[in-house]
Amino acid sequence: MKIFGKYMLPKKYIAFFTIIPILAFTGLVQMPCPVCDGTGYVTGAPGMENVTIIDVDYAQRFVNRDMNMCGMYVMYLYDITLSVVNSGLEDTWGYVKLTLVDLLEGKVVDDQFVILEIPGNTSLDVNFTIWFQSLEDLRLLRDSVGAQIILDEVEDLTCQGTGKLPLNSWFVARGLKDSLIELGREQVYYVPPPVFDIDDEQW
Repeated sequence: MKIFGKYMLPKKYIAFFTIIPILAFTGLVQMPCPVCDGTGYVTGAPGMENVTIIDVDYAQRFVNRDMNMCGMYVMYLYDITLSVVNSGLEDTWGYVKLTLVDLLEGKVVDDQFVILEIPGNTSLDVNFTIWFQSLEDLRLLRDSVGAQIILDEVEDLTCQGTGKLPLNSWFVARGLKDSLIELGREQVYYVPPPVFDIDDEQW
């Protein structure tokens, strides 16, 4: 076969000029990332997606107004019981955000974070004693305490949070999905705000 008149184009050049456009094409075509399923995020607390809070029971035990003498804040001590279910087979742990709400004013007073550990395929009640703080002395506080599982979503490092990968990388990411998820969890993980402790030495 002659190309460009009397000159024969070697087969290696034919292969080269065939493969390069294919690679360029697969680099331009974007596919949903198989590691995060196109969301851009992965769950940093594996298993917590199977945990459900069925009920929140709470009672105000004590109010400390001494903290407000210098215009600081008032502390509210609560006993809280969470009824939780882990429908997954594996033991897991993660963070729960507890929120004190003033129903009279219709606003959030404070959030505190606790660690929840629960075996697989288990229902149980977990008790916490928590201090909430307020910049105001809410003497007519009509309280409500809510609880939310923190699923600890972290940016998928494979796709840099875009949820998309070039087709030429998609096949590799699909084969290494589990390893890439664990790598992302190790490098970026959820750190909640510090829990306030009224017995801390600084007070």
